[in-house]
Amino acid sequence: MGITFSTNDIRGRADDTLTTEHAWNVGKAAAEWLPEQGSIVVVRSADANESTVHALIEGLLLQGRNVIDGGQGDQQAVVTAIGDKQAAGGVLITHDQLQNIEIITLFDALGSTVTAETGLAEIDQLVDAGNFIPATEKGSIIQH
Repeated sequence: MGITFSTNDIRGRADDTLTTEHAWNVGKAAAEWLPEQGSIVVVRSADANESTVHALIEGLLLQGRNVIDGGQGDQQAVVTAIGDKQAAGGVLITHDQLQNIEIITLFDALGSTVTAETGLAEIDQLVDAGNFIPATEKGSIIQH
């Protein structure tokens, strides 16, 4: 598919190996994998690729999930927002300058990183299958 699911995150070069369609499908898969109750927090680093961020959020919304836009921040911002908002989980999108790649890190409802052992492998399978049925009602964006 062009993106790499590592043991702790999802990586790819924006608009190359990590297209907007890939980010869109990662959002859809995360929406299906995370618990149904609660919104999903999305935080991005200052240098994260905006088309990747927007595509991932759109994937979450199309699956009927409400998204808490956490703005710019880091891992601690995601974890804090998950706890404060009692969210179903979260996503951090960052840019690695040295490798020139985007990194998507997923978090569960407890603020723990979703790893290959705790669900990232299942999310990878959902992305590969691509059998997403959009929700009857699109989710909303909530400002943090």
